[in-house]
Amino acid sequence: MQVTHLSASDCYTATRSIRSLVKHKANFFRSLPNPILYLSQALGLINLSSHLIQYHVNNLFLMANSSTPFIQCLFIYRLKLIQFRFLIPISPLRVDDWSLWSNMNIFKCDYIACTLASMILTPFRLQHAQFSSTFPDLTLPGHTPLYSCMSSYVFKACLKCGRSLPHKWYLDIKTNTTLPGSHDQLSDQYVRPPSIISSIILLPGATTTQKNRHWLITLDSNGAPLFGKQLSVQPKKDTCVIVHWISDCLSSPGDVIRLRPCPGCDAHVLFPSAHKYTAVQPRCTFKISLLRSMILPTNCARIRQSTSDVLSPFTWADLSIVVTPYYRRLDFSPDFSFSSSVVADDPIVAPPKDDQFSLSSPVFLPPGSHYRYYTDGSLINLGTPEVSMGWSWVQLIPDAGYLNSVAAYTHGTIRNWPFSTRAEAAAIYAALSVTPADSTVTIYTDSQAAIDGLQLCATSSYSNSRLFYKTTNFELWASIERFIHTKSLVVSPVKVKGHDGNYWNEFADSLANSAHHSDMAPLLPVDAYTSSHPVRLVYDNVVCESNPRRLFKLHFQATFLKDLLSLKRFQFVYCLYDKDDYVVDWELTWFTLNFTPAHDASFQASHAARHYTFKFKLFLDDLPLLEKLKVIRSDLYIDLLTCHSCRDRMEDLMHLILCSKRRFVMHQILQSYQNHLFSKLREAGVLADQDPTPLLRKLSSLSCWTISSSNWSSYALIRGCLPTMFIDLFVELSIPRPSAMKSKWEDAMNITFKLKTTPRPSTLPATSYVPFSSLPPPTHLVTSRDSEVDWIRNSMIQGWDVDFYSGRVIRYYVSIVASTLETI
Repeated sequence: MQVTHLSASDCYTATRSIRSLVKHKANFFRSLPNPILYLSQALGLINLSSHLIQYHVNNLFLMANSSTPFIQCLFIYRLKLIQFRFLIPISPLRVDDWSLWSNMNIFKCDYIACTLASMILTPFRLQHAQFSSTFPDLTLPGHTPLYSCMSSYVFKACLKCGRSLPHKWYLDIKTNTTLPGSHDQLSDQYVRPPSIISSIILLPGATTTQKNRHWLITLDSNGAPLFGKQLSVQPKKDTCVIVHWISDCLSSPGDVIRLRPCPGCDAHVLFPSAHKYTAVQPRCTFKISLLRSMILPTNCARIRQSTSDVLSPFTWADLSIVVTPYYRRLDFSPDFSFSSSVVADDPIVAPPKDDQFSLSSPVFLPPGSHYRYYTDGSLINLGTPEVSMGWSWVQLIPDAGYLNSVAAYTHGTIRNWPFSTRAEAAAIYAALSVTPADSTVTIYTDSQAAIDGLQLCATSSYSNSRLFYKTTNFELWASIERFIHTKSLVVSPVKVKGHDGNYWNEFADSLANSAHHSDMAPLLPVDAYTSSHPVRLVYDNVVCESNPRRLFKLHFQATFLKDLLSLKRFQFVYCLYDKDDYVVDWELTWFTLNFTPAHDASFQASHAARHYTFKFKLFLDDLPLLEKLKVIRSDLYIDLLTCHSCRDRMEDLMHLILCSKRRFVMHQILQSYQNHLFSKLREAGVLADQDPTPLLRKLSSLSCWTISSSNWSSYALIRGCLPTMFIDLFVELSIPRPSAMKSKWEDAMNITFKLKTTPRPSTLPATSYVPFSSLPPPTHLVTSRDSEVDWIRNSMIQGWDVDFYSGRVIRYYVSIVASTLETI
């Protein structure tokens, strides 16, 4: 099956007309930046390139980790085929640069290769997590990828049916792998220790052509050697027809191989006699695969009428070391049963050992005994670089003579994706990892989320469904599920009330808390609890344990907003580095830009549409000012035209706000805005039974209420970029953030519940529109995303809010920009 791969440029061309139509119908200029189109908070179009990458990589990830053995075997076979066709001696999942193959037709028709290459544009990678006979290591030990020690153009020429002469690519490899002036001494990175591999080197049979026919050696279905002289080649099928010759090499493997014509056998393939293939009528022909054959050196280049005996300088004992592994390199033994993909006699390869990873063992009981554990987790410093997750388990043996029945205990830590439930799950993982097989286990925990996770692990359909990958910490829960099934454990969770005087629960809690600062507390290694699946998804070397599709969406949304803010028109955001004074709250900003007011006697649908367009044009610096009109209609607007109010400066957006003739009006607008906000804060203070005076004093001290050429916060406020402080004030009055964004701003717009539920009047005056410039910007609640790509990795490690546009995220982003500006 051929797959058409759309590159980023192809997607850009395919959607060009759609973007133009949207800009035209939305009454925006054609210069509207494309990132604003693809942000889900703005116009919300789908970027075709990122959309394809997101879905293709997600499907490939699910296919690689499928619970169906056939799908896993198919995935391994496709990876092996890519290795052979592209001459890659390492796993395709480890290739970091696909540019050498990107222009090849065979690459463009390969779905998996194209998908892996598309991931290079993102920080995401697919990574091998385990190796077994069902999922082998595809890397050839002791070998160096050919493309890494050749020039790109020479390597591409080698891939194209051997068009490059041998001496050219040999000299190219020599230049790139040896030290200059050292008389062919290899560089240190290419030096390999001696190996026990046979010194005999045979060329692959796939290098033969119709005009260049050779003697070939391969294996039959029984694993016996098969010899013959090539007659014809079927390049599209990677097969060829050979004249079958036989040998007694199996009975005398130490003797030199001696070939003689086959008198005829059951495997004979009818082959029409033709002078262009051979002058001798073949007695027996055989069709073989070029992908599984090798060229056999002999003392006879052509078969003549008198040819009855052909010699090879090698013995079968020497050649079998080379031919057999080459023939079987694409073989795998699929298991198409509906059982687990891990074969009983082929255990999963143990993950790399960590010197720091050593858990205390429980007190072992007789086989089939009942083990009881109290588990607990602890989380501190969430959202900071000092974040830490501690876990602990305590083993109980009732009436065993131990102090309070505590027989054994241990504690440790775990990293990445910090959350309290993850720490609880890590404690359960640590307890089950040291529990003997065929045991009954009772887990006492004060976490209902951990109990729910254990109950899901008990269902056989959990890890076999896509719901599994939508669960946070799915790698950790998969390892817990693996312990339960492979050890045949019977696990029963029991809910206990936390911090209620339960001695064992309090003991486990104190152990988990002490793990944060203990030098002896072991760290659960990532390779240990992320090896339940053959392939894992990583983001900048952090294993992804959340919904892959959601992570891709977050990454691309963050990329789009970062591209938007990198435009020159948004340089003012870089100057808002004083986090105590003014930090842009992008959640609130998108909230305000997307609101559509309800219809009443003074605000019709057409007015709302124009108001919506005006807000976005002001935000995007896309108003039809003189400086823009000079560019769009240079035939109508000459360069000498200046601001029609002051006639001193060029009329761009910055001057429109700072113009001396408009300063008083602009100040009135900001003052009216401030008065409305103060009135809503007073109302909120009455409802919360708190004095809002300190908050009002704090709000009035913000620099954004003063317009000046050096005050970027006022410029940002007028453009529609609202500060975090606006919503934080409502939150400080015990009003939830969503409520503060929705109800209070609707109240400011005089949009009551009665007005929203009343039908639109049938007769509205046509000229009763009243400008709403004196009111706060209309708002609308939208799904939040983030502006800085790097914060995604930080959120995985430090546990920042998963929602983008939070004040903490923007503060981090602005601090980076500010530090950069200070060094310029």
